[in-house]
Amino acid sequence: MDLQAQLMEEGKFFSGVAYNISIFSLASLSELDVGWVLNLSEIDESAGSVLIWRQFQYFADSSWILALYKISESISSCFDAWCSRRMKLVEAAVLKMLTFVDAIIAAAARTNDRSGAMALADEKLWVLIEVHDALSMALEHIMSPSLSSPFGESTEGTMRNLLSADLAKLDEAIWDTIVEIRNSILAWMDDDVTRCTNILSSNDKSVNRILHDAFLRVKYVPENENVSLLSSLIIELARSLEEKLAIMSRSWFSDQSLRFLFLINNSDFIMQQLHRHLCFPLLTLSHKTDGYINSYLQVSWAPVLKCLQDPATPHCFTRCSPLTKFKSKFHKTYTVQKLWKVPDPDMRKRLRKAIIEKVIPVFTQFLEDNSISTLKVTTPRKVEEMLADLFEG
Repeated sequence: MDLQAQLMEEGKFFSGVAYNISIFSLASLSELDVGWVLNLSEIDESAGSVLIWRQFQYFADSSWILALYKISESISSCFDAWCSRRMKLVEAAVLKMLTFVDAIIAAAARTNDRSGAMALADEKLWVLIEVHDALSMALEHIMSPSLSSPFGESTEGTMRNLLSADLAKLDEAIWDTIVEIRNSILAWMDDDVTRCTNILSSNDKSVNRILHDAFLRVKYVPENENVSLLSSLIIELARSLEEKLAIMSRSWFSDQSLRFLFLINNSDFIMQQLHRHLCFPLLTLSHKTDGYINSYLQVSWAPVLKCLQDPATPHCFTRCSPLTKFKSKFHKTYTVQKLWKVPDPDMRKRLRKAIIEKVIPVFTQFLEDNSISTLKVTTPRKVEEMLADLFEG
């Protein structure tokens, strides 16, 4: 059986293709649907960073990773006298395949400072990690104990060195992207951070190894030593986002009640997303949410209750009486905030409960202390029912 027939029989890679070693890279790569690596001009590097990484993602996902897997599989069956020639063929293919890795690594460094680079850093991170894992798989095949034939030792060593070098470069590119994400958190929205968190968590093994390497080189010092390096990084990203949102919200909202409701909604959303990836209580972030709720109650409802504590007018039904001022302030606050939105049902229920527990006891006590009949005023029960309608949007 000739070499072409043997490869077709074992791997089904190169049907109907006449080739020799010198033209192997062209014919075989076309059969594997990755002939485009021979002409990477197909990737429009003049495009914005968003389009560049979308192109990389398409090429990696549609054919490159699968092709590398098939090529690596062919290495595993290299036991016989054909090994030397086959390894040279595989080496030719791998060398051409690595031009895609080189293009990705170059683009990773080039797009860091481009306008819009942060907008799709999650896609950039995905491509780097997926290509990294595919190369790791290929390296494992090459380093397999089954490759003990002296026919392939030279080629095997060459490929091992090439793949190891590119893996090290990808490690660095992934770490640089993580740093880019961490340092540029201000420009991000919640869903951006969520997408990156999903990617990091979905590739926890690879990312933890890269973080460990950064830790050993003192490039990364985790803030929380009681959890994994990846968990610590995710918590740091979330906390950084919350801190930046808190700072920026001061200029975004003139209404402090609306500002704290915004922070509550975002903090709650971040917590929910992190709970999907982390299996331990996030006490620091939970306390932050509690603080926002307390601040909201203080700026929204403390002024309403203060009306009942005004001793200036003992008469309860005059224009300036505590009860009249309370009713006016309450209805004004209620009317505005009824239209505000709290998307999460559990948080909406929690906020309503906190408001009711703050307002109703004080209002009830005021009516009792002043012997005011509930027949003449809105009852505490009615006030509670109104508060239960808040935040429907």
